[in-house]
Amino acid sequence: MVWSTWVIIFSLSIVRMSALNSFPEKFEIAERHTKVTLTCRTDKDNIEWRREGEKLPQSDYEKLSGRNLTVIDLDEDLTGNYTCWSKAGLEDYTYLLLDRSKEATGFKINCTAETFSCAENIKCTWTSDEFDALRLRNMRDNGDWVSQSVDGKFFFLPHSTNSYSEESERLLITGEAFSTCCYMKTDHSFYLRDIVKPADPSITICDIKNELSDKPIIELEVTPPSTWPQPHSFFPLKHQIEYQIRDTGELKTKEWEERSKIQVEGSISKLRVRCRDLLLLSEWSEWTMWKNVN
Repeated sequence: MVWSTWVIIFSLSIVRMSALNSFPEKFEIAERHTKVTLTCRTDKDNIEWRREGEKLPQSDYEKLSGRNLTVIDLDEDLTGNYTCWSKAGLEDYTYLLLDRSKEATGFKINCTAETFSCAENIKCTWTSDEFDALRLRNMRDNGDWVSQSVDGKFFFLPHSTNSYSEESERLLITGEAFSTCCYMKTDHSFYLRDIVKPADPSITICDIKNELSDKPIIELEVTPPSTWPQPHSFFPLKHQIEYQIRDTGELKTKEWEERSKIQVEGSISKLRVRCRDLLLLSEWSEWTMWKNVN
């Protein structure tokens, strides 16, 4: 009965590791060609060590039995899931990973924030073809590790930035990546004000009769994104409209600041709008969907 229980636990453990969609509970990392010692958490003295379920050859290790196992010269072929066994069954495991943090140069974390408010999370992207499990953490605010969203595209990280005071300390986002053999860690530091990218605004179109000209006038009212902090007078936005001339298909743009309404003269077939922070010159928001003008 005891043996059957351990077999079930071991099988579940292997499934969890092979899925590689989360970090193992117990792992050790070391750089290439270094010596690393693994410890079996057990009160039993007579222990047998295995790697990926196979018994270990003497040449690569200083000790093949007992609670401690020392890997002499770590490389990819010596990484993996190390398990220690007693006569009763599986006692413990440690996933040994090669630390490739110094070798990795192309893994960049990119983050944006729709607002200064801590009520909204920072949205980060971080992808890798080499690693299977990725996680991020806001170290400045002692945040928990965050995994990718269900669609696998974004990490949403909470923060405690005060919208109404100037930032005195940079955010520090730390990333960890994990695969069957290797581990990688990287950091990304920035002020929240440098990554603000508002959500796209909403627009309302009104036709106004122009009594002084045959050309129609379109009045456009822009509503700030719902996530943008208030009062809007304290957090002003700059707007940009792109519109298409009905007869020629020509695209034109026009910019304006703070006020929510603007008038555009001419026969226009469609238009769209975007915005950005006026004072800090943030990134432009995404364009709204094209809106047809009757």
